[in-house]
Amino acid sequence: MRLKAIVSLIVLGSISAYYIYEPIPDDIDERWKLMVANSFFRALSHLADFSELLGLKDYMGVMYFITLAEQVVPLSDERVLVTEERFDGVEVVLYQPRHPPRPTGALRRAVIYLHGGGWCLGSTRMSPYDMLARTLATDLNAVVLSVE
Repeated sequence: MRLKAIVSLIVLGSISAYYIYEPIPDDIDERWKLMVANSFFRALSHLADFSELLGLKDYMGVMYFITLAEQVVPLSDERVLVTEERFDGVEVVLYQPRHPPRPTGALRRAVIYLHGGGWCLGSTRMSPYDMLARTLATDLNAVVLSVE
């Protein structure tokens, strides 16, 4: 019985180390956040492979779950004016900083942001991309055009 517990502990420790450990440079702040995010995506990828192997759901269908789970409605706040637009048939979310105020007709720099996902996964309406676009708009005092 004791041997079974030791073997189980070793197996559990090995699996945990496989998912959590990632060699990350020492100069990165809050390395643990990157390790947790990486272990989540690694586990989800293996779950998607296993699901496809069993014939339950295809790989991309399982991975699309992330997009649905992280979905937010981009709303304006006191720092950023957010509008959803369509440019020549392409959906975009436009983030405009509210401060400092600009004279009417004055030009402002712009950032065109294309989220990762290879036109297969993800959405500009996912929480991390929304937060990044807001931060870019306020920190750079620039209009951010986030392309769907």
